[in-house]
Amino acid sequence: MNGHVLKAFFNTHYPQDLAYDWDNVGLQVGSVNAPIKGILICLDVTKEVVAEAIEHGCNYIVSHHPFIFKPLRNILTDSYRGQVLEQLLKHDLNLYVSHTNYDLGHQGMNHVLATKLELTKLSVLEYTTDDYGIGRVGSWTKAKPLEEAISFIKARLDVSTARLILHPKHQAKSVQTIAISGGSGASHMFAAKKAEVDLYLTGDISYHQAQDMLQLGLSALDIGHYAEHHFKDALREELRNFGLDVPIVLSQHEHDPFTFV
Repeated sequence: MNGHVLKAFFNTHYPQDLAYDWDNVGLQVGSVNAPIKGILICLDVTKEVVAEAIEHGCNYIVSHHPFIFKPLRNILTDSYRGQVLEQLLKHDLNLYVSHTNYDLGHQGMNHVLATKLELTKLSVLEYTTDDYGIGRVGSWTKAKPLEEAISFIKARLDVSTARLILHPKHQAKSVQTIAISGGSGASHMFAAKKAEVDLYLTGDISYHQAQDMLQLGLSALDIGHYAEHHFKDALREELRNFGLDVPIVLSQHEHDPFTFV
């Protein structure tokens, strides 16, 4: 079994042409002909994650976020990025990235997060093609008071802190219908407003985007970017169901880079 099987899996479930034009997905380091000895799944490629793959005997790393995003002008091994690339090449590690194509997939990132939140009656937040789109809209069978809803969301997504953008009209309102777009999804606020949700969940909301949301009459909860790490369990299960009968390890050396003080 070699990298062609891994490529076939992603082409079947999360085709590269689903990715946004600005994205960089697919095999970024290594050879598709390399036999698969083991796979490590991570959110981000760091020196610690590469060392973890080596420790577990995994020669393939599947990352959600691209390690190589913009064209490289050089590879300097006294730089952080150069050191990571050096270790990947020195240890014959192959790096495969599935980013926005995974976000847009039917069973991808936003389906995983919505399911984690126990939302039902799921639909796409904003279509990018006739069949695929970003984000999910869903609802709980019973409405929750705002504070209870926030506590539930934080607990289910392992989020220690979150930033609330609360429109005055929602202050005394319960939460039942939710839209979610994992990662940086503030640009989809207009779709969330159109869906008439009680609360929009996404990450990396800027000050000006928060102001725009309030002007729209939209309430939102910034759950950060790291909440996406929940995809790892779901992707491992999909890979196993596809027939990848090799060790598949979930990175344990990842953490939210932010510490709130």
